[in-house]
Amino acid sequence: MRPHIVQTLITLAVPGMLTVSLPAVAAPASDAQASPSDSAPVARPQTLDQTAPPFPGDYTWLNGTNYQASPLVVTGPVTWTGMVDVYYGYATNGPKDHTVFPTTTAPRHNELNLNLGLLGVEVTGVPNVIGKFVLQTGNYVDTITGTDATVNRGAYSSLASLRHVQQAYVGYHLPVLHGLNLMTGLFPAYIGLDSYLPQENWGYTHNLVSDFTPYYLMGAVAQLYPRQDLKTEFWLVNGWQSLSSFGDTPGVGWSVNWRPNERLSLTQNMLSGRFDPDQTRWRTYTDTTLQWQYAKQPTPWIKSLALAAVGDIGYNSAGVSSPETWLGGGALLHRIEFNDQWAFSARGSFFSDPQRLVALALPAGQVAPDGALMAAEATANLDYKPTPWLLYRLEYRHDFSNVPNIAGPGGITPATPGDAAFRPDLRTNGGRVTLNATIRF
Repeated sequence: MRPHIVQTLITLAVPGMLTVSLPAVAAPASDAQASPSDSAPVARPQTLDQTAPPFPGDYTWLNGTNYQASPLVVTGPVTWTGMVDVYYGYATNGPKDHTVFPTTTAPRHNELNLNLGLLGVEVTGVPNVIGKFVLQTGNYVDTITGTDATVNRGAYSSLASLRHVQQAYVGYHLPVLHGLNLMTGLFPAYIGLDSYLPQENWGYTHNLVSDFTPYYLMGAVAQLYPRQDLKTEFWLVNGWQSLSSFGDTPGVGWSVNWRPNERLSLTQNMLSGRFDPDQTRWRTYTDTTLQWQYAKQPTPWIKSLALAAVGDIGYNSAGVSSPETWLGGGALLHRIEFNDQWAFSARGSFFSDPQRLVALALPAGQVAPDGALMAAEATANLDYKPTPWLLYRLEYRHDFSNVPNIAGPGGITPATPGDAAFRPDLRTNGGRVTLNATIRF
C-alpha cells in the first residue's frame, strides 16, 4: 500500500504485515482577499513521524515483504488490492485421495487448483484513520482456519461467517515520536518469519516453524516507533490463532523489530496465554528472526545475496492429565536475486513438538499416531517475475519425520465419510513438486 496521493509511509509490523499511509500536513494556502498589511501565512510544523518516518530505505529484499513499488488501483481515499494464486502440485507418495499432508500451502495432489484468492480495500487517504478489509477464498483458507475450534464455544461465531475474512481492522494514528498506531480487529501474524501471503516469501510453501505457529490474531494492537529504526508492538488477543476464545483469559504478546540499516532486520516476538480447550495449561512462546542482506550488487550478474534465520522455543505448563513440555524449532534460508526477474532460494527447517500441541492436525477427524513428533524439511525454489505484478514459481520440497506423519499412497481421508475402519496412511518422508502462478495488484 503505497498510494501516489500520500507522501509518507509508516510500516506497521514485522516485515510485510501492515502498512498505513499518512498524508503530510500541508501549509495553509494564502488568502487571495488578504490586504498587503496581513502577515504571510506560516507553515504548520510537521510532526516527527512525518519529517523522520520509521524504517527509511529499501527493504523489498526482506522475506515477508511485498516487493511491488506501488498499487495499481487507487480510488479517492482508498486503495484496492487483489490476488489470484493458482498452482499445480504433485506429491511423490501419490496419495489416492489427492490430499497433501502436512502443509498449509497448495494442499492438493496432481491437480490444478486455487491456493488463495484475495480482494480488499484499505483506507489510505483520510488523515490519521486506519482501516482495512480483505476477503479470501481457496485451499489456503481450509488449511489455516479449518482447525480453529474456538468458534464452537457458544453461538453467533462460526467459520462460515469468519473464515473468508483475511484481514479486518480499524484504528487511529497519533503523531507520537515516529508514529503510534492503535488498532483493533483481525490481523495477520508473522510468528515464524514467513508472511501470510506466499507471494511475499522467499519460498512458496512455508517453513515448519511458520506452519506450526499462528497465521492470524484477533484482538487489539498498539504499535509505537520510539526511534526511526525501532518498532515496538503490544498485543491483547483472543488466543493462539483463534477467531474466538477457548476461555476467559486473553492472550498477551509483543513484537520488537530493529532495523539499524536497510540491510539488516532483527525481530523478537512473544505470545503467552491459556490456549488449550480445557484452559488448564499456560503457553509461553518466543520467536526470534534475523534477516541480513550480506551483499548488494556484488557482481553485474547478482543483484542481492541474503540470509534469514528463525529460532523458536515454547513452554507449556502441566495440565490436568498432561505433563509440562518444551517445543520449538528453527529455519535457515538463503536467497540469490540475479536481477529483477530471476531469483533462487534454498531452505531447511525443523520442529519438535513432543505432545503435538501446535503441529498441523489431520483433516476429516482423523487421529495421528501417538508419539513425540520431530519434523524436518528441505526446499529449493526458483522464481521468475516478468513484471512486478506476475510471479511464476517452481519448487521442490522434501519432508521428513521421526514417526509416520506424511501422507502416503493410501491417503489420509476415507472414501466414505465416517468410515470407522479407515486408518490414514502415513509415512516418514515424502517429496512434492509445485508450479505456481500469482498475480497481485
